[in-house]
Parts: sequence; C-alpha cells; structure tokens
Amino acid sequence: MNCVDYLAALLAGIEGLRPRLSAISEVADQVAGRLAADGRLLLASVRPDFTSEGFIRSGGLMLAEEWTPETVLSPNDVVILGWSGAPPDQELELLRDLRASGALIVGIGPASWAGADSQLGADLFLESEISLSEAVTAPFGGEGYPLISLQNLVVLWTLTGEIVAALTRVGRMPAMYQSVLVTGARDRNAQFAGSRFHKTHQVPAIPPGQVGGDYLDAIGGILSALMEEEAGAIDRVGAVCAQVLNDGRVIHAGMISHFPVYQHGAPGDPLYMRRLGRLDGESPSVAELERELESGDLFFFLGYYRRPTQAYQVARRAGAQIVEVITGDGLDGPQPDYVIRPKWPFGDAVTRVPGYDVEILPSSGIVQAAIYWAVVASIWQSLAERAASTRIL
Repeated sequence: MNCVDYLAALLAGIEGLRPRLSAISEVADQVAGRLAADGRLLLASVRPDFTSEGFIRSGGLMLAEEWTPETVLSPNDVVILGWSGAPPDQELELLRDLRASGALIVGIGPASWAGADSQLGADLFLESEISLSEAVTAPFGGEGYPLISLQNLVVLWTLTGEIVAALTRVGRMPAMYQSVLVTGARDRNAQFAGSRFHKTHQVPAIPPGQVGGDYLDAIGGILSALMEEEAGAIDRVGAVCAQVLNDGRVIHAGMISHFPVYQHGAPGDPLYMRRLGRLDGESPSVAELERELESGDLFFFLGYYRRPTQAYQVARRAGAQIVEVITGDGLDGPQPDYVIRPKWPFGDAVTRVPGYDVEILPSSGIVQAAIYWAVVASIWQSLAERAASTRIL
C-alpha cells in the first residue's frame, strides 16, 4: 500500500457524500431552526480532535461552542457529536450524558457506531462512510480511524456550510471567523466577537446543497492535487524516515493547528515519530529542539504557513535532516531537505458565500492530517520492503 491508495480512499469518501447532500441539508434545516430561535450549537467528542477542528476555526462559525463536562445544556440546544475512535463504552457514556440533557444530538461517525445501541442513538445521524479495505488500513494495524476521522471532518464542514445556507433562507447570516494570517483579520474578527449573527448583511437566500457542494469540490480538488503532484514527495519522505528508523535514530514531529496535533498517538498510529511539545505560534520550542535533536535524526515539521527559521537553524547545527510541510513559499532562512506542498490556499477557507466578506469552511486540518497519515503509510511500506529484501538476501 502506498500513499496514493490512502489518498484515493479519502477522495472516494468525499465523492460518496455528493448523493447524500440532500440528507445533510435536511439535518442543517433542523439545526438552523434551533439556532434562529436562540439555541446554542456545541461540538463534543470523547477525544479532543473532532471538537478542536470546529471550535474557533478559520472559516468556522463564531457561535460554535466546545462542550465540556461542566456544560449545562437545554432542550433548545444542538450538539454535534463526533466519533473519535475511543473505546465504545466511552463513546456511549458521552452519548448517554448528552441525551439526558434533551438537546438535539447530531451524530457523525461510522455506521457501526450508530448502531451500537439503538436506545441511546443520536437524534440525527450522518454516516462517515468510507472504504476500509484491508490494503488501505494495513499500515494502521487494520484501524479505520486514519480514514474515518478525516471523513468525519468533511461531513462536519459540509454540514456547517449547509447550516449557513439554511440560516440565510430565514434571513440570518451567522458570523464566521477569518484566518488571522490575513492582514486585518484580527481586527475584523474582534469586531464581531460575541456576535452570533450579523445585524445587517447582503447575503441572499442560498439554496440547499450549494455551499456544501462547493466545499466538496474544493476539498476534493486539494486532495486530488496532493495525490497527483505530491505523491512522489510523500514517498521520498517515507523512504527517508524509514532509513532514519533503521539507523536507530529518531523522527521528531512538530505539529500545528487544531486537528493534526492530535493525530500522533491516535488509534492506528504505529508511532514512528516522537511528537514535540505543542507549538508556540507556528514554531516548536527552540529549547526543546536543542535538547532533543541529535546527528542523524529527522525534524518533521507539519506546519501551517510560516517557516520556523530558528528551529531549522537548530536542526542544521544538530546535524538533523528537515522535512517541511507548509503553504508559504519564497521564504528565507535554512532550506529544508525535503518538501511536501499541502496545496491549501492562503487564508485556509475555501468556499465563497455570495455577498459575504470572507470565504468560509477550512481545508488545512483535513489536508495536514491526510499528509501525516500518508507519510505514516509510506514509512510502513518502505519498512516492509526493506524487511522483505533482507529475508530474500
């Protein structure tokens, strides 16, 4: 199995959502009705990954909240509950707690999760259907999380787009975040802080399926470009990482953003990499790198836009190789040894809403995580080929 097989499975999952857009729009109508009547929208999951992706997010809803065990819900509220690959008893316990509140529960996850206990099921359910062939899941020990978790996010953002559209049909436009990398975005976001909806707006009523369909086009296009233009780079990185491991050295991973930082150590991760501490802004801790990096190691930087110049300088002094995954280009400072271009646009959000000032619905979390798992799959393949070659010899 190579990285193309993994990325192709993700693309097939995205395409499989198109016939289900009408069902997603129907769920969005029910959610929008509650939001328009002053209900709240919360995100919940057993692991923090799903929630982190949708909360305070470029291109996301400002009115979205993070559910915690201390949250007090009302029957007017909506909770989007995402499967997180946690043990089934933990998933069901959370679902049980949420249902006791009387809030409307929208579940996103695999069909097997939906049918785990019909008496405790979500009120509404959107299946994250995706192919889990043995060939595709082999690098992850047969686990489906590296595919289903990303399909969950595609469903989440498609649903979010349809919620926005449904609200426009009742005359409301929810306030949406803009990426803080864009000049003026911090001031723009602060202007709407605490606002659920814009007091005035020029957004027309948007028909069902349009925003969600545009998002599927955009995220599918990015993954297609990644598969067609970067598969070779991913496989080269996988081979280099395998060599580092065979030499008894360490791959140190600096991982940024909302969802990807939780991929290391998630279900199905063979732990080829050692994750560095949470990033400070867009750079790992220089002190940690100086302490950890040694000659022959590899620094795998799964970043966002900016190149962490000081971190690269530390890696060079230590004699470590550098792999870079960022969207920025034309950057100064030490150059990486290997580059994977993630293909999402500056500003992250990819979907235009007619009459609105910013694009909505982000792409980076899905693409960053896809690159992480694709590299893991490529390392697995390289290690398997090396082992087979050794047996033959």
